[in-house]
Amino acid sequence: MDILLAIIGAGSAGSFLAIGSAANARLKQTLHSPIAAAAINFVVGFSILALLIALGLFQSPDWQRFTTTPWWAFLGGFLGAAFVSLSTVTVPKLGLTTATLAVVCSQMMMSLVIDQFGWFGVPSHTLDGSRVFAIALLIVAIALTQLDRQHSNSI
Repeated sequence: MDILLAIIGAGSAGSFLAIGSAANARLKQTLHSPIAAAAINFVVGFSILALLIALGLFQSPDWQRFTTTPWWAFLGGFLGAAFVSLSTVTVPKLGLTTATLAVVCSQMMMSLVIDQFGWFGVPSHTLDGSRVFAIALLIVAIALTQLDRQHSNSI
């Protein structure tokens, strides 16, 4: 049952990313600034997370261990900012479906590399044909959504 809840949680996170990308693209359109849209995204997110910690709804962090954290563990914030900023620019140009497929495809490719070599403390998982096939299908899906979009624009 734990695996089912994890899959539901991951699926929910994916849905939230799609909605967030659309919302951020709209915010960028309104403000005429992808960086301002991304900054607002992170201010709101930080405020909610800080409130949840302050209310004691989640375990309080062990701040004494902060200095023993590897440097690369802090890349998440930087990469999250890059993701949100890039999404606000690419979603209006590609459409949400194609942009999301491109994100998932590149996410899968990097995940395969990280899994293969066990980087960042992730357990190693050997690359196999089914994973490569899954990426090939994602590339086909990206191409099909772009062809469909180009076809729809010419009608």
